[in-house]
Amino acid sequence: MEPVSQLLSPHGFPKPFRRILVAVDPSGASLNAIPYAAHFCSPDTQVLVLGFFEDPEAYLTPHSRTPADVSAAFDELRRDELVALEGAQAVLQRTGAQVHKRLLGPALGNREISAGIARVAEEWNADLVVVGAEPAAGIAALLGTKVSAALAEHTHRAILMIPKRATESSLHHARRILFAVDGSEASLNAVRVGMQVAPPHSSLLAIYVEDRGVDVSELEESLLTPAPSVPHAANALAQASAIMTELGARGNIERRVSHTRLAEDVAAALLREAQEWDADLVVVGAQDRHGLFSWFNGHENERVARAIDRPLLVVNQAG
Repeated sequence: MEPVSQLLSPHGFPKPFRRILVAVDPSGASLNAIPYAAHFCSPDTQVLVLGFFEDPEAYLTPHSRTPADVSAAFDELRRDELVALEGAQAVLQRTGAQVHKRLLGPALGNREISAGIARVAEEWNADLVVVGAEPAAGIAALLGTKVSAALAEHTHRAILMIPKRATESSLHHARRILFAVDGSEASLNAVRVGMQVAPPHSSLLAIYVEDRGVDVSELEESLLTPAPSVPHAANALAQASAIMTELGARGNIERRVSHTRLAEDVAAALLREAQEWDADLVVVGAQDRHGLFSWFNGHENERVARAIDRPLLVVNQAG
């Protein structure tokens, strides 16, 4: 793989992805995702803005599900999504990228929409899928729910999630990047891919979160017992740092072993560390085709996606 310095645009930012799919949500979940995706675009980039909407049959109550009502709702949803697609296309075309648009739908529910996005990503050969997310609403809140697994499960593409409620400071091109590592090949592959989007002299943090689940019946002993996997953690962090250096990192590289606090799980610890370190971007690896359920060999990842307040890059093991 080429060093980062050879992947730079004329503006000094890496543009490693050549085919980017941006999922456009008419409800506004993708509000931040569209301008953020523009960071990765250049005249050499092909972009597909993909729209989707739910079939009115999925949510209209039986008494209002007359043919006329369904038809009117369908037309309104389709019109709103086309407007959203046109707006996204206009924003991304300003980068000089070749921007195409496509409308999916109507689809019966979020799972069908997730599968549709994944299918198009495969057919179109996207190397990055960009989606928006908000905690409880919007199609792309998918990445915060079990429904989102369909997207990661059916594609080996990298998935970039941009929360609608992302902190304003995290929406510029990332210069402080946190890599969650656990020693697996999946997490090391995520470091390799994440380094491709790191500008020169970025601040980089490789963090290993040790789950120190406390047995309440042995609380004092649990709190006094050292973390059992220090050698493994140190080795995982050393491997990650070596990859960063090999790929041309010229800024500060930090390593940190963190551990869960009382009443915390790995997801909560990772979010706390990202906030305290003021990360612009969090990078995690997915172990296998079950994608979002596999980071750190557990379900903490679903909670990370649900609660994250800054951009999150999920890299499947196959890249």
